[in-house]
Amino acid sequence: MPRHARKKGEFSTYHIIQRGNERKNLFNSSDDKTKFLDTLKKIKEKYNFTIYAYCLMDNHVHLIIDDNGNDISKIIKSINISYVYYFNKKYRRCGHLFQDRFKSELIDNDGYLLEVSKYIHNNPTKARLVKTPSDYKWSSYNIYLGKEKDVQGLINTGKILGCISERKEKAIKRYMEFVTEQESTAFNFMDLEDEIDEKNSNYICTIEQAQKRLMEIIEEDGILYADLLKNIKARDELIKTIRKNSSLTLKQIGELFGGISESWVSRILSS
Repeated sequence: MPRHARKKGEFSTYHIIQRGNERKNLFNSSDDKTKFLDTLKKIKEKYNFTIYAYCLMDNHVHLIIDDNGNDISKIIKSINISYVYYFNKKYRRCGHLFQDRFKSELIDNDGYLLEVSKYIHNNPTKARLVKTPSDYKWSSYNIYLGKEKDVQGLINTGKILGCISERKEKAIKRYMEFVTEQESTAFNFMDLEDEIDEKNSNYICTIEQAQKRLMEIIEEDGILYADLLKNIKARDELIKTIRKNSSLTLKQIGELFGGISESWVSRILSS
């Protein structure tokens, strides 16, 4: 079946979703996320596009980009090539990292721009990684609130805040209220079929939940914890499973499995 051409328009602002190939992680550490933001800065300087918002999750990325007359496909391709080169070199891997074709949706009015920014800034809370959007480090939300400095100089906050009020302090306060109020049901947002269902009781959010789940698995298999740690193949598969179904850091996962280092957990995940 032939691919459909991407919808383009004079407004040229897009909600972009990039996800990992075969639902695998795009980021294995905080350093990876920082590198991706640095990559955005580099490509932004090359193409002179505007970023209104971002949210980096482990296996996918949300962006709101105005292409400023540039080809959005070329922009995303340049971001991908640069980041994949870094990622593959770091983890000694080859092949695709991103899913073949990114998702894009044209944002054609200021009202929808506001709603999409709210949606992506709430992504971590929807995934139950944090209680509030401001608790999540890897989105542009705290830049909007003035709680974090935009180190890479990525975000244009003026457009979205200007839709709310000409007075910055008032706009920030109202934007915070807007983002944290009940999600709108008037819009059908572009989404990922593998994003976490809020009702998924199997998703692990805390180290305590992970310890409980690990003990359940050990009891089901009739083995001892010490024996699991010695069975490298079984241990590594379980590490990958827990990483895929939890919000635990690499350090926490390492502690769960007998004190493995963060770098070693990263190697296991990339193998």
